[in-house]
Amino acid sequence: MEHRADGKKRTVTKEAVKRFAARSAKASAQLERRDVPAGYVRSANVEAILAARRAQG
Repeated sequence: MEHRADGKKRTVTKEAVKRFAARSAKASAQLERRDVPAGYVRSANVEAILAARRAQG
């Protein structure tokens, strides 16, 4: 439940929260200059490292 400035309440859906979180994370990455260009493809070595990390935990 969100409270607006006019005192009324508004229900916020889970999907809206997920969209907001994704938008916020993207903006944060851009500010920190760690965003990934469109069309970027990871190397096979990087994919192997990430797969190993996912398998560990």
